Amino acid sequence: MKVLIVVFLGFIINGCTPLELLNATVSHDGYQKFLNHAYGESLRQTLDIYIPEKIKSNGDVVVFFYGGRWQDGSKKDYAFVADAYTSKGIITVIADYRIYPGVDWRDFIRDGDKAFQWVFKNINQFGGDPKRIFIMGHSAGAHIAAMVAVNAVQIDDQGNKKSINHNRPCGLMGLAGPYDFLPISDIDVKQVFASAENLENTQPINFVTQDAPAMLLMHGLADTTVKSGNTIRMATRVKSVNGRVQVKLYEKVDHVDILISLSSTFRNYSPALNDSVNFMQSSLCD
Repeated sequence: MKVLIVVFLGFIINGCTPLELLNATVSHDGYQKFLNHAYGESLRQTLDIYIPEKIKSNGDVVVFFYGGRWQDGSKKDYAFVADAYTSKGIITVIADYRIYPGVDWRDFIRDGDKAFQWVFKNINQFGGDPKRIFIMGHSAGAHIAAMVAVNAVQIDDQGNKKSINHNRPCGLMGLAGPYDFLPISDIDVKQVFASAENLENTQPINFVTQDAPAMLLMHGLADTTVKSGNTIRMATRVKSVNGRVQVKLYEKVDHVDILISLSSTFRNYSPALNDSVNFMQSSLCD
């Protein structure tokens, strides 16, 4: 890990970010990419689609939301995620979403749902099966994906829970997700959710029902940014309502390790890629 940090710092000093370092290792072979499909009117309401060259008809699809404390990030930095899943024959969608302070916290959750609904309605044109879409996220992106999966996207301006019946994903895959993070201690995160009249309505754990999509929740036990208790408590809640959930806790894996382990360069850091692919392949979708 120390060697990785030194390499990352070297790239940052030379004007490159760690994610650009990971993307520099991507071959760009084995898939086609279709960039900047709009699912809304904002410049940040766009998504990129990566199609494996070798794909079965009606293939599995993963829609990925990146982290960034709900305040930062860009889909262009996650080509390594698309490279990972397309190498397994899985259509991969990387979505941008609006971020704070440009929008209220409800809006980036709604963007997650809008992106998923767009994929559901259009992915068959790219060879994907709309009944086999899995939504996935890392960190803040896992929070957004979870809120979409548990159908908590229509929280009104008064903070009331208002679920709606519409297309649902086959499954949720969370990497180091904050599902139950009250009280909020970090000042910059507090500001993101400051407009919530009831902070309980910002927590995915409070929307879990028996009919929620199957979940695979993955977390590193060395994560001090989003502690693994989030995943453990979320899984306990799902089990308490007889929902479907699998938990993977990885020793000596931190908040960054679990993400970069999707890349070909650092895949030995955790089995998150294989665990998620196995989850998709074994899932029965309605």
